[in-house]
Amino acid sequence: MQKASFSRAAEELDLTQSSVSNAIARLKRTVGEELFIRVGRGVKPTSAALSLYEQFESPLASIEQSLQGIDAFDPKNSRRTFYIYANEIMIGLLHHGAEQWLKSTNIKLIFRETPVQEQQLQLDLQLETVDLAIDMIKPELASFNSLEVMTDKLVCVVRKEHPRISGSISRAQYFSEKHIVLNMKRGNLSMVDLLTDEVLPTREMYSEQASILAMLATAANSDAITLASNSYAKQYAELLGLQILSLPLDVNPIKYHMVWSCKLTRNPANMWLRNTLLGLIESRVSISN
Repeated sequence: MQKASFSRAAEELDLTQSSVSNAIARLKRTVGEELFIRVGRGVKPTSAALSLYEQFESPLASIEQSLQGIDAFDPKNSRRTFYIYANEIMIGLLHHGAEQWLKSTNIKLIFRETPVQEQQLQLDLQLETVDLAIDMIKPELASFNSLEVMTDKLVCVVRKEHPRISGSISRAQYFSEKHIVLNMKRGNLSMVDLLTDEVLPTREMYSEQASILAMLATAANSDAITLASNSYAKQYAELLGLQILSLPLDVNPIKYHMVWSCKLTRNPANMWLRNTLLGLIESRVSISN
């Protein structure tokens, strides 16, 4: 599971490849399910293997920690590179602050955009391809821990010189204007549909964009309206000449969760990473407020 390869697993275990293949074959016969399929030069787990791994990883991690002890982590001397999944808003909020925070160390934080498929995000966390994620969706699986780290609100954004909207927007105005919509990729709902409990009328679309910054830039150069999180919109309102308006709808707050594999809960390096990111988020939120 961790190496995505029989040969690399054999190297890690100091065994022959045939020994690993035979062991997996015995487990396959015991379980009665196919566990891995070949993909290129490696292997990919089946749903049965993923289910078994979820059950095994916690006790295996406890055994490993008992035998080897928990490795110490010294941020002053470490040359570790951490990988974090986050969306555009969180990357924009944290990236510069992280660079400044760590410039006196040899540690690197690499932010990656959250994958479209939820299963891929969870698999990457389980296999430690990434160290943690900051996501709007809280995982339900028991193999993950999560912590709510930030709340934000959805706001309406239009250009300052909009011919019909100034200072506020009514519900009727909101639905009568053309809309710039974010292609969220993860699911078929728009941001506002995801965060409201009511079924909203169809809006006339002006354009569909792949990023929130592109949406804000389009709003700055048109009479169309768009939506963004308050913290992100405030970063670009002055630069792009935008109005930030209260949304004339009842919407739920945007909640961000820090998510990590349970087996890393007591891992010193992961604990340091979580505390560092939490400090960065708290400092950035206090500045934006």
